[in-house]
Amino acid sequence: MRVVLISASAACAAALLACSPPAQRPETPPEQPTVAACNSVAPNASRQVAIVDAAAAAAAAAELRGGSITPGVYDLVSATRVGAATGWTGTRAVALDVSENAAGGVTFNWTGAAPDGSVDTWTGAFTEAPQPRLSFTCGRMGDVPAAFEATATTLQLTLQDGAGGQLALSFQRRA
Repeated sequence: MRVVLISASAACAAALLACSPPAQRPETPPEQPTVAACNSVAPNASRQVAIVDAAAAAAAAAELRGGSITPGVYDLVSATRVGAATGWTGTRAVALDVSENAAGGVTFNWTGAAPDGSVDTWTGAFTEAPQPRLSFTCGRMGDVPAAFEATATTLQLTLQDGAGGQLALSFQRRA
């Protein structure tokens, strides 16, 4: 009888183990998206710019006439949302490093920084012919129509932003 009692106890223990939930495994934290560091240009954090909305008719009347873009680092001084552009919310300090590339074209390196520390970077090849365009090579994909006007110390860019809008951006060259 003792053998039967031990066998019955072992069978009950086995049945209880089979009904127990599996051992808890530590949860793997979700992977955070990787942010591409496309360049090392540093914005001037004290130059936070808020994007403003503009009437589409007034913004469309401004014709940018091109010009010779001077290489160097530029700081954003104003930003205007035209139409249904998405742009950004709050303020952002933006630096745009403009350089000539080996093929004789122009490369834009953008870094934008919000007061909370979030950073947005991209790099793009800017071409004027046959029509001005910005072709992203890092941080974003595709290419967008552009318009620009440049002097020795300023650069105005209008870039397509979203399906139904543009961003009109004014930059001042750092001394």
